[in-house]
Amino acid sequence: MAIVFLIVSGLLGIHGFQLLRREGRLDNRRNDPTLLRIEKTTVLVTAGAYKYVRHPLYCSFFLLTWGSYLFVPSWQGGLLAIVATMNVIVAARVEEKENLLYFGDGYSDYMKRTKMFIPFVM
Repeated sequence: MAIVFLIVSGLLGIHGFQLLRREGRLDNRRNDPTLLRIEKTTVLVTAGAYKYVRHPLYCSFFLLTWGSYLFVPSWQGGLLAIVATMNVIVAARVEEKENLLYFGDGYSDYMKRTKMFIPFVM
């Protein structure tokens, strides 16, 4: 199972970044110093993985984190995976507030029809 998580993590991460670059219309003039360059999109991306989850890149990180833990399980690794998961959930919630401010009702509607991290579940 660990290797499946790790492979899917890599594929999902690549797919998510490609979609942001291709469809997000990146604009470095977007005035928000807290955003990384790849986050400076001017169009809400809702295709591909973004059709099913709002945060496929964070989902990719979860798969990497838990896949690594399952590959070599230990209580320290489990604790680290839990802390990393909680931090990413907090980061995603902050990002959602930023997206609501920037994209407005479009993002609000998007939140109603997609899950945060896991399609059809959460």
